[in-house]
Amino acid sequence: MPSPRSRETPTSLPRVAASILLVAQLSPPSTLVAARRVAGLTRYLSRLGYRVTVLTSAVSGEGEIDGAAAVVRTRDLIATRLNWRRKHFDALGGRAAATYNRASRLESVFVPDIAAVSWLPFARRRALALHRQHRFDCVITTSPPQSAHLVGAALKRRGVPWIAELRDGWSFEPPRASWPLTVQRRADRALEEFVLRRASAAVAVTAPIVEDLQARYPIPVRLITNGFDPEDVPADGGDSLVDPARFSLVHTGRMAIARSTPGPLLEAVRLLQSSTPELAARLEVIFAGPLSADEAELLGRPDVAGIVRTVGALQRPRALALQRAADALLVITEGSTRRSVATGKLFEYLGAGRPILVLGEETEAARIVTDAGAGFATPADEPEKIAAALRRLLEAEPAGGADREAIERYAYPKLAEEYAELIEDLVRRPG
Repeated sequence: MPSPRSRETPTSLPRVAASILLVAQLSPPSTLVAARRVAGLTRYLSRLGYRVTVLTSAVSGEGEIDGAAAVVRTRDLIATRLNWRRKHFDALGGRAAATYNRASRLESVFVPDIAAVSWLPFARRRALALHRQHRFDCVITTSPPQSAHLVGAALKRRGVPWIAELRDGWSFEPPRASWPLTVQRRADRALEEFVLRRASAAVAVTAPIVEDLQARYPIPVRLITNGFDPEDVPADGGDSLVDPARFSLVHTGRMAIARSTPGPLLEAVRLLQSSTPELAARLEVIFAGPLSADEAELLGRPDVAGIVRTVGALQRPRALALQRAADALLVITEGSTRRSVATGKLFEYLGAGRPILVLGEETEAARIVTDAGAGFATPADEPEKIAAALRRLLEAEPAGGADREAIERYAYPKLAEEYAELIEDLVRRPG
């Protein structure tokens, strides 16, 4: 568990900057990981003395955000009757007890993303109006969607220092499929270059994305990872979802949205059942979170029913409690196809203090876990090696112990301080 001192966030007025506009299509109360980053940064930047205005989309829901001086929720066509896939979006966000489907075909049409049509026109207009009222000292735009950065470009033209934050790579290891047409690929790269040659600085959440940006663009690029909030409080009763007589390996959150699959893990479970059935009988693998239709079919197969089970989408406090009740926690990645991946759930897992198994030993997630002594990794697509990793978990505790100091670096109070250093540097910079 995080140390008590991690709850003590220093409160001091910033020396130069005072007012920040944070532009993010997704924000609380959405349960998607992008919204949790907005929540963490808003809470702790405000405690450092900044006035944080969050400009977001109505698609995220309604309500205040802790620490925000103002929350402005603009129209978004995704949240209207024009979006015939609203049930899909509700299932993806865990607001509906249903499976979600693949991305809309329209996402392969609009460059750089569908938000350029559904949200950007409203967000850009509102951002300019807000700046006329409040005179922001700095604007932070966060992607995906990449079109959000065009809001930052509009304010930069009016003299506001602008930080473009990339939670995923843009043209580097993108989370989406390749554009089908050459003209789309060229337009996407041109927009990326437009943004990253005009921003005052860039932030990326993993080291490989930082290294790629530094190699291609002349602006300062800083690594500020995703994180966990030490003040998130689990609900009581998370242990009721695990079997105390068995070893519980728990996965929380979504998979298909990150283009990962539980298929190789399930094959590993079948290998374990056939090779060492007495060991397999001690294992339970629990999936908590929204499922795609394909995932629901895979996880519901009768040949793994005695070991693998799903518990549906959970409210966030109960998901945190489940993480802490688990014997070990599971991260599934795409493996070598996207080495820059370090999923948002990974940092919640670090905060939970349970051993972590990463499927994807080549990824940034694996590096973070092993460097912190918080678990170990194995290939994402080799069932035999995954089965060996399951045996390792079942037969003995993972060697070594977590480095609590290393883990505390991923707490949002610390990450907000790093952001504050960057903001102050940009505001001081002449011109």
